[in-house]
Amino acid sequence: MSRTLMIALALLSAPFAPALAAPPGDPPATFLSHADCFEQTPDYDSWLASIVGRADAPAVSREQLASVVPVKAFDFARSAFDCHVITYASGDHVVAGYLVRPKADMAAGALPLLVYNRGGNGAFGRLDGLQLFQTLLPLAKAGHVVVASQYRDADEFGGQDVDDVMRLIDLSRALPGVDRNRVFLLGQSRGAMTSYLVARRRTDIAAMATIAGPTDLAAGLAWRPGMERVYQARIPGYADDPQGALRARSALHWAEQLPARLPVLLLHGDADDRVSVEDSRAMAARFHQLDRPHKLVVYAGDDHGLRQNRRAAHAEILAWFRHAEPVEHGAE
Repeated sequence: MSRTLMIALALLSAPFAPALAAPPGDPPATFLSHADCFEQTPDYDSWLASIVGRADAPAVSREQLASVVPVKAFDFARSAFDCHVITYASGDHVVAGYLVRPKADMAAGALPLLVYNRGGNGAFGRLDGLQLFQTLLPLAKAGHVVVASQYRDADEFGGQDVDDVMRLIDLSRALPGVDRNRVFLLGQSRGAMTSYLVARRRTDIAAMATIAGPTDLAAGLAWRPGMERVYQARIPGYADDPQGALRARSALHWAEQLPARLPVLLLHGDADDRVSVEDSRAMAARFHQLDRPHKLVVYAGDDHGLRQNRRAAHAEILAWFRHAEPVEHGAE
């Protein structure tokens, strides 16, 4: 925990990217609601208490948290970013999420849209105030408008919940200060699966990156049988056709349906005990076979969250997006 937070803090305290944009202020009425990320924790002490007092996450002491996310980091986040907890309509569902963008000169150019797809399922893995500092703020600080969906409560693990990300992209592309031709997907764990499913349905994604992404769920189930309880609980029709349900969510089996020009970065630790590194290796081999733009980076000895290489992985992702060609005529 301490090492991860220290790296996140280092990324957050690094200099801003030189070209920042997006007019500050409230998001437009495309969202059902928007509240400042720190509305419930307006000062540092209340923020610390909210993280330390969580019942659904590993314990972290107040002293440990304060040593790696000091008050100056909290104050910086409050002053340097427009950060909102949002809700929006996705079909008949109301879905929550985050919108984060750096405050900047109104005359600066538009920023690319970075869509972060979280891992987990249901309430497990939901984004919170700590992940805001670990993941979303560093991505925004690098010069992106960052949005992230919590997915609908009735999470289908790659079913209709994919519509929630599709809808968030459509709403976010219409935001002022967003470069509609530079839309990036970043998916972690289950979020990588979601990113592949989204990319298959769109033509406006300029680049995509995955961290520890499952690409063959049937093979993954043989490697980690405990995931079946998630599939049984979440995936509609799984009991009737388990192989069909898993194949539909496994990009390895329909990689040719992804946009041919979409560059995909695959990051994985070879000591990952949740998603086998072979998933990313197999997907990279399939991309090579299809002559698709891609890059595979395997971190020796690292785990599911790339905790030993968070800084290096962050740099890889930013470089991948920075060098991506814009999509001039994306889907509307």
